[in-house]
Amino acid sequence: MVYHIRMISKPATSDERMPSDAEGPGGVPPIDSPLLLVGAGIVGRAIFDHCLGHGLTVCLADVDASALARVERGVMSGAEGVRGYPVSLPVEGLSAIGFGDASAFESFRPWLVLESITERLDLKQNFFAAAARAWGPACVLATNTSNLRVADVFAAVPDHPNALGMHFFMPVGQRPLVELIPREATPSSALESCREFALRLGKDSLQTGDQPGFVVNRLLAPYLNQSLLLLGRGVGPSMLHAAALRFGMPMSPLELIDRIGIRTAFDSGRVFWRAFPKRIDPAPILPGMIKAGRLGAVAGGGFFDPARIDEKPGDSHPVDPIAQAVIARYAREARVWDLDEVVVHLAAPMWIEAAEILADRVVRSTESIELGLRGGLGYRRDFIPFCDSLGGSMLKVIRENSGAAAFNAGQVLIELLEGGHWPASALNRYAGV
Repeated sequence: MVYHIRMISKPATSDERMPSDAEGPGGVPPIDSPLLLVGAGIVGRAIFDHCLGHGLTVCLADVDASALARVERGVMSGAEGVRGYPVSLPVEGLSAIGFGDASAFESFRPWLVLESITERLDLKQNFFAAAARAWGPACVLATNTSNLRVADVFAAVPDHPNALGMHFFMPVGQRPLVELIPREATPSSALESCREFALRLGKDSLQTGDQPGFVVNRLLAPYLNQSLLLLGRGVGPSMLHAAALRFGMPMSPLELIDRIGIRTAFDSGRVFWRAFPKRIDPAPILPGMIKAGRLGAVAGGGFFDPARIDEKPGDSHPVDPIAQAVIARYAREARVWDLDEVVVHLAAPMWIEAAEILADRVVRSTESIELGLRGGLGYRRDFIPFCDSLGGSMLKVIRENSGAAAFNAGQVLIELLEGGHWPASALNRYAGV
């Protein structure tokens, strides 16, 4: 949900904060305390459902009371005897409803506030300024941002000790990973509490450095953009779907974009482009889809008919006619492709980005890259060995596309390939891991 209001909160007084004898190590309340999820949109609702399914006492808040009412009706229709409890929050403009232990909501003090609102920096900053005033320093504040730097999100509360990023992946129930992104000042107690919380939800956690996109979305952005560029150069949706599956992805990139939402995919790509402008040539198809009103599966349809999104879109039904017209409008240099060629064109930009992620010390091992791809994207292969299996075709496609940003590999990386190193060895030597 978009925050169109100005967030104002009542500062928490000393006797309104969690008593010190109920706090965990480092002043963090124990994770058995109730938690607050802010944002009842697609992602926030998915996290809420997952928490509720694991028996947690959880409060969901949003500026739109009708969105909460829809959530309550959905929960009550799915589980007999379950009811929601209205919760009063010391943040003006937020409505809230709690599920679980009713007594926890009589004097509600969350141990964790996890935000999943619109990916706009100003809105997130305004919210966390209000949350810090409302619940004091003991409360853990976590942003579910997928692309923004965590330090920027919390710039309005630089002195709040227990603040970090906690990034979930969609579909939340099927992706067994969260990324944890601490600030420099985040204490280990807050980090470990969030790690334990993830384990309660059946998820591994991957700690990353604080750079735009972290690991998973930083790998995903060039892959999705390259898919759209290929679409505009004559690669049909069926071939794109087949190439993605051979590469190891669980679905067509067009289906994934539909599920993410066209606008969200566009905003995420823009964050990547602003952070790394020399490594991406933004595909014009996404803004074209937005102008055409095709915004994704939950908004009436994107590339495909949302009523058939769970089928195999690349094979079983055609691209929507409006989307076809958008693709045709932005077609450039279309030609005939073969499947192996498309696969390496999808893999090479992601391999280059993996090298840069390691060189930037966002994570420090190829195992972390593999964990991010498997747990965050549902990738079904071992990525680095698969790149090795492409052999000399990796260097060939980088050379052939030397003027394209997605293939802008560092000279040292290219020299390693030219010197006979396989992609895995070249990546490790380039990044010094």
